[in-house]
Amino acid sequence: MSPVRHRALVAAACLGLIGPAAFAAAPESLPAALVQARSSDARSRALAARALGSLRGQPAESALVVLLADKDERVRQSAADGLAFQGDRAAAPALVAALKDPSAPVRSAAARALGALRAPGTAGAVAELLKDSDPAMRRTAAGVLGRLGDASVKPVLAGALADADPATRVEAAAALARLGDAAGLPQALAGLKSRDASVRRRAAVAAALSGDSRRGLSELNAAYAAEKDPSVRADLEAARARLKERLAIPAPPRPRP
Repeated sequence: MSPVRHRALVAAACLGLIGPAAFAAAPESLPAALVQARSSDARSRALAARALGSLRGQPAESALVVLLADKDERVRQSAADGLAFQGDRAAAPALVAALKDPSAPVRSAAARALGALRAPGTAGAVAELLKDSDPAMRRTAAGVLGRLGDASVKPVLAGALADADPATRVEAAAALARLGDAAGLPQALAGLKSRDASVRRRAAVAAALSGDSRRGLSELNAAYAAEKDPSVRADLEAARARLKERLAIPAPPRPRP
């Protein structure tokens, strides 16, 4: 296959013109992506990383690990995203190393990939990102720690409940709840009253996860009644249903036609 055909095939996959399954099934897909991964053009390497994420097997994973150390941050970020799609925990050591990347988007992508892989033994490294100066990074770290399911980071998450960033506090509350600890419920309920819609959406999830029969449902009901933003209102409705399910509260009977 010519270099032009290589680029065309990989670009079509990345643009959605070829579905991931069709791209992975094409016999020339892996050779095309591997060739483009060695391109001198950073954009081409980034596209190759995205395409390699849809492929399975050691050659694709090995190429993504190499791209994770690329000189271009866009390529490194795409490589981390690709490793998340790969789903192989063998990539965890390389992703842990990428948590110290000088680029914030790369660190964030590496953390998200570890969360997607649910890679055991990586929570301590992710928890270090809670010290990051970037609030978005701390929010990402808190969310990932909840997905990793490692109870050893509960004390660190409890400390994040006092973070200067409201969204980080709410993410920490949700993460603790996923680890079976409702200590963040006050932060979740406070977040329901935030002026920031994104904080209110996060708080709805956290309240659904950490609320109980005494506190949580009534606050979600009040927030739902007062909410004007349709997307937040939908999240609050989903949160109310989730909490009712957790508390085994039966749904009201449907009116007869």
